[in-house]
Amino acid sequence: MASPQLEDGHTQIANEILDQLAKLYLSPNQWQVVIFIIRKTYGYRKKVDYIANSQIIEGTGLSKAVVSRVLKKLEKWNIIDRNKKHIGFQKDWEQWKLAEQSTELTKQSTKESCLNGQPELAEQSTELTKQSTKVDSPRVTQKKKETIQKKLYKRNYGEFNNTLLSDEEYQKLVVRFGEKETVEKIEGLSLGIASKGYKYKNHYATILAWEKRDQKGGQSGVNQRNPRQLPAREDYAEPY
Repeated sequence: MASPQLEDGHTQIANEILDQLAKLYLSPNQWQVVIFIIRKTYGYRKKVDYIANSQIIEGTGLSKAVVSRVLKKLEKWNIIDRNKKHIGFQKDWEQWKLAEQSTELTKQSTKESCLNGQPELAEQSTELTKQSTKVDSPRVTQKKKETIQKKLYKRNYGEFNNTLLSDEEYQKLVVRFGEKETVEKIEGLSLGIASKGYKYKNHYATILAWEKRDQKGGQSGVNQRNPRQLPAREDYAEPY
């Protein structure tokens, strides 16, 4: 059983920073890198430290390409400061380029939605982009973006980062199935999409459909006995 103690080492960070991080919308990969950088700097009471990509890869389990891409994004949004391998976290949160970051995430979400056959989400994401361009005070604009993003933004889940779920959908699955079983169902869907090219209109609805089929005694794409077993493509796949 894990028993972490403060005296064994801890990371000191201002509550104001945590408050702003809690409002920051990042992909799971980007969050992993941000947390790792904070750990390697503030965890040693440093503002900047020499952090090689290999350290981040080892510490997060992400691939070399993903780490390189994430660092470029975080630096572009001014969430981190980077001078070659010397990296630090930008604690002046007012310097974070949230408007630019929000627009890029919206474009990414729209693209992924189209590729995964989710025209409704793509249309909603386009609407978010339109609303983001309206002239307003910075604080009001950011607040509007945060409200809209909470409703629309879907994150990539699964080993192959191809299963799209909103935070609300993910939490609903956890409440319904528990954390472990939810992960198993997501991984099964992720594998099917990557290996067989399955296309589904709504990934959340697909997972629920599999569970309903399980309850009726049929063969589902994910179950506790065989999480790798997948349904026939014609059962749930939708052309686009």
